[in-house]
Amino acid sequence: MSEHLIPWWRIDLGDSEAESVRQAINARCINQGKLCREFEERVEARLNVGHAVTCANGSAALFLALLSCGVEPGDEVIVPAVTYIATAHAVKLAGARVRLVDVQEDRPLLDPVAVGRAITPLTRAIIAVHLNGCACDINGLRRYGLPVIEDAAQAFCSRGPDGWLGTLGDAGAYSMSIAKIMTTGEGGFMVSNNRNTAGAARCLRNQGVEVIADNVFDRFGFNFRLTDIQAAIGLAQFAQLPRKIEAVRNVYRFYREAVPGLHILPVDLDGGELPLWTQGVSSNRDFLISRLGEQGIQVRPFNPCLADSPQLEATGDFPNARRFAEQVFTLPSGPDQSGEDLEKVARALREVV
Repeated sequence: MSEHLIPWWRIDLGDSEAESVRQAINARCINQGKLCREFEERVEARLNVGHAVTCANGSAALFLALLSCGVEPGDEVIVPAVTYIATAHAVKLAGARVRLVDVQEDRPLLDPVAVGRAITPLTRAIIAVHLNGCACDINGLRRYGLPVIEDAAQAFCSRGPDGWLGTLGDAGAYSMSIAKIMTTGEGGFMVSNNRNTAGAARCLRNQGVEVIADNVFDRFGFNFRLTDIQAAIGLAQFAQLPRKIEAVRNVYRFYREAVPGLHILPVDLDGGELPLWTQGVSSNRDFLISRLGEQGIQVRPFNPCLADSPQLEATGDFPNARRFAEQVFTLPSGPDQSGEDLEKVARALREVV
């Protein structure tokens, strides 16, 4: 085992974030306040969207989106059969039933045709997941006349043919956990071009009210607030976004060129898709992960097929989702991976592939 570990993801925080937090503390900007609102305004301008609502994390953003779009206990919500489990758990938290649908054959994105076959009288919404910044077919989903919620946790600053991912449906949910292009450690936000949807989310994140001091609690809600301390970290990173975006694009380009024998999941760089991670496909994935691990190189397997999560009580066959779950892996990525480490990974991959 190599003494030097190459992590599967690397993003560094530095002096600008530390100084931003120091200024927030000195100004007594601690809990949700003016810095959170300033952050929301920066998001609205960056994505050209009407409303942004900060919250505690990406899971909370999904939950707020579901409730704000009218999902209630007893409803069904369509979810792709391969995605991070938080997508499905947000549906469960809303009291609704997860209705799994298979993904496309060439990319692990929700198949609009399969969605049409899965809709029932109980279906209340569709969650389109833009996995790793790849654009789900929102227009193909909207034709069913149901609210479309975009899980854009992995797609901030990623574009599809119709615009910024997360802004094309009824509501979009984003994450700012550590393995994202912009991180506050934990944190998230929901966006919508519908004033009523955004207003409902603001109340839901704040115990059901706009202002706690009003002391009138006649609507449902939680404490899903972000803090100004976290917003200060996020605000400091806006200036670094262009560098980080180009860096993760270059990581994808590097692997594609340095390991020509490796099958890499396609990403439309020219069309504006932003791959947080470079993901390969191999029928010998587990062997590959083991061999690279012996050299101190972290490689992560893809998300499992959600049909194997008993709490979701799923039924049906999901051949494409299972194939991706068994064969896809994530290579060391991130805007701050060193060139030396990337070269080491490429050499190891060429030996194995």
